[in-house]
Amino acid sequence: MREIAKLVLVLGLICGISAGSLSTVRTYLADRIEQQNDLFVRGPALELLLQQPAQDILANKLIIDSPEGQALLFYIMDTGRVSGLAIETVGKGGYGGDISLMLGVNMESNQLLGLEIIKHQETPGIGAQIEKTTFRNQWRKLSTRDPVRLIAAGGTIDGISGATYSTNAVMDGTQKAISAFNNSKDQISELIQQANSADQQIE
Repeated sequence: MREIAKLVLVLGLICGISAGSLSTVRTYLADRIEQQNDLFVRGPALELLLQQPAQDILANKLIIDSPEGQALLFYIMDTGRVSGLAIETVGKGGYGGDISLMLGVNMESNQLLGLEIIKHQETPGIGAQIEKTTFRNQWRKLSTRDPVRLIAAGGTIDGISGATYSTNAVMDGTQKAISAFNNSKDQISELIQQANSADQQIE
């Protein structure tokens, strides 16, 4: 009986030490993992939407509060003014689960720069068609002041045949991003101004 108790104690200590070590390593590498995720997952979408190298955009990262919750935002500057934004949201209700996407916005014209899909688990050949350029290009130059709707609902977006769940999830993410932009423009401008002021003080 004592041998069993000793064995349980030793195994418990090993598990505890292992768990502690893994937790320490994860905490130590958290920032590095996030940087890699930004560069290789979000980076390609940012480059397509904002037409600049990802490394130049990723430093301009903010979190904003919107009626739908927090949203991740990236921005670019042109002669001291914010010329473009990329807002990341999650569309609910996809066939394979949530769909992470980014919506580009021209801050000056209030028009969409486009739509990029970041992560999804939709069915290959069906729901995965949300990645197609012909589908995503439909978002370009749409106004942020008007609802983005499917043709069936009186809008201009041609949904993917046979992939209703995937299409609706993208539309859900779109509405969240536009809502975050429209309801948080003042907050966005203030946060960017604060970030730039802090950078200038550091320099």
